Amino acid sequence: MMSLGRDPKTTPTSRCVFLTGVTGFVGGTILSCLLKAHPSVRVKALIREERDAKELQSVYSNLTPIIGELSSLSLLISTAAEADFVIHAGGDNVPAVCAMIDGLASRTTTGSPMPRLISLTGPRSLIDLSNPITGNLRASSRPWSDITDAHTILNVPKDRMHAGADQTIVAHSTAKGVGTMLVSPGQLWGRGKGHLKKESNAAFYYSTVKNRGRAFVIGEGTATWSWSSIGDLGDAVVFLMEQALKSGSERRGQVGVNRDGYYFVRTGDLSMMERAKAVSERLGLGEVESVSVDAAREIHPFGPIMWGCGERTRSDKLLELGWRPKETDWKALMEEREGERA
Repeated sequence: MMSLGRDPKTTPTSRCVFLTGVTGFVGGTILSCLLKAHPSVRVKALIREERDAKELQSVYSNLTPIIGELSSLSLLISTAAEADFVIHAGGDNVPAVCAMIDGLASRTTTGSPMPRLISLTGPRSLIDLSNPITGNLRASSRPWSDITDAHTILNVPKDRMHAGADQTIVAHSTAKGVGTMLVSPGQLWGRGKGHLKKESNAAFYYSTVKNRGRAFVIGEGTATWSWSSIGDLGDAVVFLMEQALKSGSERRGQVGVNRDGYYFVRTGDLSMMERAKAVSERLGLGEVESVSVDAAREIHPFGPIMWGCGERTRSDKLLELGWRPKETDWKALMEEREGERA
């Protein structure tokens, strides 16, 4: 098992990691993956409800709950100031992330920013809604690389989902001398590894198809998203933290931060039609129906974006550092533990 650093003064037992979002699907999985890989690491976790704190403490003995909310900015500052590393999985909350950066900044040293914080984001910032939604893969589209397209990704219009938050967090990190890494998974497949929330919104399309009695796509259904398993996302976050905390300036120099700190997590690519056919076959519903954008919007206000858009990504940075996905069968993840996901 890899330690969180080779410096004897900072062994895994003396490392402190501060996590947010641990009661959720993504944050709970990251917590589980972290403590599976490093059972002796000290974890502080922001938790809103006392009952959730007690439940998680009954499972993870070395978890210290920090009772509060993402709006408790002074609490976030003081807790982050005592941590060796921070992982934020609580959504696009810019004031909260900036507060944690302020806390980490109180312990920064001179020189290049040290990688100290991972904040979860998403690739929907890549969707250009000035293009009409058709449900089809655009002929001109190409996969996005987090190496060759890194600066473009962090310069898309700020009014896009995630984009304004990503850019503000990077700017604040740079100003404070803190190294931040933005981790961006595509569609997430599989059952959550955390103790509390086991399912994501991947269950929504499946349940919608069951209720309608027929699977559907917008247009031809060739719109394609990249995907990874929730377990591989959790492992990727832990892996990136391990790389960031390794001793030696050489390794730290390979872990890009801030403007060079956007990391995709990707296993494969999957079209909407492939998803629809898989659900239809599993439920025995027959041919997949093509619906209009307006019809998709009637099913759900965000239906056109959920089912009619897609962007392909490439996790070149993580691959370069040595990370590899382990769960590569999306159909098995779709049905994992008899789950109903699509």
